[in-house]
Amino acid sequence: MATRAQPRPRAAKSLSKADLLDMYRLMLLSRRIDDKEIQLKRQNKIFFQISGAGHEAVLVAAGKVLRPAYDWFYPYYRDRALCLSVGMTPTEMLLAAVGAAEDPNSGGRQMPSHWGHKALNIVSQSSPTGTQLLQAVGCAEAWLRYDRIDAIVEKPIHGDELVYVSAGDGTTSEGEFWEALNTASNLKLPVLFLIEDNKYAISVPVGSADRGRLGVEARAEFPRPPRRGSGRLRSGRLLRRAVAGLGVRSPAQGPCPGARARDQALLALALDDEVLYKPPKEREEEARHDCLTLFPQAAHC
Repeated sequence: MATRAQPRPRAAKSLSKADLLDMYRLMLLSRRIDDKEIQLKRQNKIFFQISGAGHEAVLVAAGKVLRPAYDWFYPYYRDRALCLSVGMTPTEMLLAAVGAAEDPNSGGRQMPSHWGHKALNIVSQSSPTGTQLLQAVGCAEAWLRYDRIDAIVEKPIHGDELVYVSAGDGTTSEGEFWEALNTASNLKLPVLFLIEDNKYAISVPVGSADRGRLGVEARAEFPRPPRRGSGRLRSGRLLRRAVAGLGVRSPAQGPCPGARARDQALLALALDDEVLYKPPKEREEEARHDCLTLFPQAAHC
């Protein structure tokens, strides 16, 4: 199927005021939807909520350098801001949250915060963390099969699509993460791995979960971004460089440090309450690094 390649958003050296305002609007919108869902959960109007608060800056940056309904997206449950950036609407998110039959993506059958949107190429995820990683690699590997199997006449690809997949830092201790990296690297697949490092795997600090993790093994294979990337405009520059590198059909990966600004999740009563395991000083420090606070300061500079 011959289709003209869709141009990727330009990698400008500096963003216009309109660009910056649009990015901040999306970040703020994502946070406000989170707040509304938490309110609905406390009113027992929804049964589950996972917050993406604190992750908004890097996710909006990713949404701005990728192409909706063209590239493919395998997000994890904190990626609300990414989904808003590529075209999901607040109404669609809230319909999914309350399990409404009018939900256009699953008819209310999927878990809340488990993003999916067929028209935008957002593939619905499963609840076990990390399952999306190998699925994303399989999606990218499909292009190799189309190239090598001449018997397939109709090839439903454009030829320059990228696959985005994200996960939390805790998931990097799972075998599926390393299997996905290994396969993407060996086959030189166009997969962007975005690891959203908020220093906790649910309630477990990263030092207690897996000391080897990303810092040693993956650094030798993939570029590592600077620290504190979540709340500054350099997240966008980092992602543009990674996406540009994917144009030569090789994987890119990097952890994007940030701070989780809400509890891990809200289920029946309280699945997770970070007050129980985060010292007040740590929570105050994270609040000072909230991307909604840092982004206007960085944009002004």
